[in-house]
Amino acid sequence: MAISKIDPVTSIDLADKEYFQVELTTTMTALADKSIHTVDFGGKGTVKYDTKSNFDSTNDAYLLGSSDGVYLINFSMGIRSESMSAEAIVDAIAAVFVATDGTTFAPVNGAGARGHDQNNDEAGSVMLSGSFIYKSTTATTKIILKAFCNTSPDTYQISNDAVTNQGITSGTETFVGARCTFLSVARIA
Repeated sequence: MAISKIDPVTSIDLADKEYFQVELTTTMTALADKSIHTVDFGGKGTVKYDTKSNFDSTNDAYLLGSSDGVYLINFSMGIRSESMSAEAIVDAIAAVFVATDGTTFAPVNGAGARGHDQNNDEAGSVMLSGSFIYKSTTATTKIILKAFCNTSPDTYQISNDAVTNQGITSGTETFVGARCTFLSVARIA
């Protein structure tokens, strides 16, 4: 039995594929307690991939490139208290919002965490992430990533770097540059 060889250069054509990833590269600071914030990827982020040039940096939104495509959407967000002396995350939420008309956004999928334990001790930071499949139905569908945090009563931050949490000291140089807040999209069908 002969084994056939596949030439990866001629077998894989990514020219018509749609994939996108944007990463937060500057921490968003002084975010008001108990309020919802859209992740400022346009002003504080870097687009790594955008094969269809569909990123709307003014509105921090990505326009899905097909009215009938199936997409794998991934997100991750690091949320932390503004200062070590006031670490008081009661609860936090990160969610992808979708606007099928391009402007009216509604939550689709997300992740949440409650920082309180039975003694009412509170967390200083949380990581929230998720992955889901989404079927687009219009040519105007956009997605954004939003956060909510109850820090009771301090302000909070959306972290850009996995190492920027206050109080982390030993061994951090190994992880510098590991982005913890990002949004990625890949059309799978």
